Amino acid sequence: MAPPLATFEDSTLIKLTLAGQTECFTVLTNRHLPAVRRRIGSIISNTTDADDLLQEVLMKVWRHLSTFRSESTFRTWITRVATNEVLQSRRREQRRPLCQAISDLNILPSSCESPHQSFARVEVTEALRRAVLGLPSKYRQVLVLRDLQELDERETAQWLKLSIPAVKTRLFRARLMLSAALQPSRDREVERAAA
Repeated sequence: MAPPLATFEDSTLIKLTLAGQTECFTVLTNRHLPAVRRRIGSIISNTTDADDLLQEVLMKVWRHLSTFRSESTFRTWITRVATNEVLQSRRREQRRPLCQAISDLNILPSSCESPHQSFARVEVTEALRRAVLGLPSKYRQVLVLRDLQELDERETAQWLKLSIPAVKTRLFRARLMLSAALQPSRDREVERAAA
């Protein structure tokens, strides 16, 4: 009777996996999964994102297992793959624009609003978009993360690598600047209503 796979060393499991015994890969990765999960969790707080990244790591390890050189332990290698995958994910997220263009659906009138109300809504939406885009980047980022993407203060601080008090201060200033930028358009609205 053959010994159970769980008793095999990592190097043996890697050789067997590369030879076509895919169940060895499951044993191998399950052995190191807690360490990889902890590493990803130490960088990513959102468990759904962490689980998605874990799946990406396992797929990458599966595809590149033949490139593993035994210069380090398998655990070190898979943990490094996980770290690299998390960092790449963060870089991709940072390249995505924080301010997404307001959809053209905003210009379509609602069945329950008059043409005047529809026009006013589109005008206010455009004024708000311009005002947000006109904010300095450091304030716009905090405003978008907190008010549009609805991240909490801790998540926003982690995302921007700031302290929570700094996030609160920037958000307060961003809201003041946004309010000041929108004031002229409010004044125009009042003048139009009075005319």
